[in-house]
Amino acid sequence: MITSGGLAERGLDEVNVQGGWAYIAKDKDGAVEHMAATRAAEDAVWLMLACKADGRLAVSFIHSEHFPFSLKPVSLVKLHSNNVPTALVEAKSVENGQIFVAPQLMRHIMPLIMQDDELIVSIPERDGAMHDYTFSMQPNDIALKPIRARCFDF
Repeated sequence: MITSGGLAERGLDEVNVQGGWAYIAKDKDGAVEHMAATRAAEDAVWLMLACKADGRLAVSFIHSEHFPFSLKPVSLVKLHSNNVPTALVEAKSVENGQIFVAPQLMRHIMPLIMQDDELIVSIPERDGAMHDYTFSMQPNDIALKPIRARCFDF
């Protein structure tokens, strides 16, 4: 998903880069969806943000292959940043490679997280042991601008 060459022209279906963020606007049946992803410092885990054409926010954590531990079908993922000291959010896993976070709470706290330098996410194993992943959130003024505008109205 990452391209070389830094910032490029922002066209539909073209991957662009700002700092650690790769972002794209995709045409979905005449409507535009915006997506952005950044990789964790510790492993091949990506934080993926998507703003659907209807303004719904989707937040997920995706391992490039699969998480190296067993996930529960539904669990509580812990988020921590300077602006959001601790938040537990419900998450559902898909085939041990992707975790979808409940969008209702994320819609309220993601604008605060986007302002922070980093986000630490703790993902629980099936047996309860936690695995931490650190995501650099900055710079994101260009990469996340369309997501902020469409999904958060600012």
